[in-house]
Amino acid sequence: MQFFILLFLASLVSATTTTLTIPCIRPSPTTSTIACLATTTIIIESPLPSCPPPPPLLPGGPCPISPSCPPSGLDIHYFSNPFGGYSRAGQIPSSYYLSQHLVPRTSSRTNVSYFPQDHPPNLPSVFPDPSLPTAPYWVGWTRVTNGGVVVDANNFTLVYEGFYRAPRTGVYSICTTADNENDVFWGHGNAFSCLHGGADANAKPLVVTTGGNYINDIRCADVSLLQGQYYPFRSVMGDWQGPSAFNFTITEPGRSFESRTNDFTGRAYPHACGLFG
Repeated sequence: MQFFILLFLASLVSATTTTLTIPCIRPSPTTSTIACLATTTIIIESPLPSCPPPPPLLPGGPCPISPSCPPSGLDIHYFSNPFGGYSRAGQIPSSYYLSQHLVPRTSSRTNVSYFPQDHPPNLPSVFPDPSLPTAPYWVGWTRVTNGGVVVDANNFTLVYEGFYRAPRTGVYSICTTADNENDVFWGHGNAFSCLHGGADANAKPLVVTTGGNYINDIRCADVSLLQGQYYPFRSVMGDWQGPSAFNFTITEPGRSFESRTNDFTGRAYPHACGLFG
């Protein structure tokens, strides 16, 4: 049970009155010790009002998060991606890192979901897959992505996940482009569960975009969000060979497409902020 409790402390020494308001605390109350300067009277008003129940969890909807958790950015995880693997047509799906229970090679935090198109380097190359005789692997080629994460630029997967706090109520446009692929999952149960924080390997992405050979199509979807709510978000970007690029943007209600942003400073919260059981 959560209460607003008003404590009136009347000190016989100072002859002053102090009011201490203890707000609703979820899921359990805390205990505070008040040092007495002299004889003190504590008066508890009754009846005690209760807090309204939290809203129900809806598929695709928001999650509650810890009120003390700061907007320190999205988590970004770097996973190995087989040469010719995820993002190549007919190969492993974006959920492979979940179904194979892979551990990230490295992780960081970022407020930005963008890195530009790159081009083949001037480095020695080999051809590791006989089924792809024209697909080179450049030895020693790396690139910096977001959050300072450095990847093998030939083939890699990046997973961005966390919560997006909606600054206003309305319809938002979510758009993405990638070389070679990006799958976007949104909301409770699709990005991950509000109850236990886990992602479903069988979840269907809200948006899928593919690209290559410097032609990266943009794909978008609209979602209705409520102001001040925290929406789970997961993006799985993959490059199966060669140059890469990535962009994920959100356009707020009433804004033009040109005003879309890939910088979520102050609105992005890491996965660990969730109140998972």
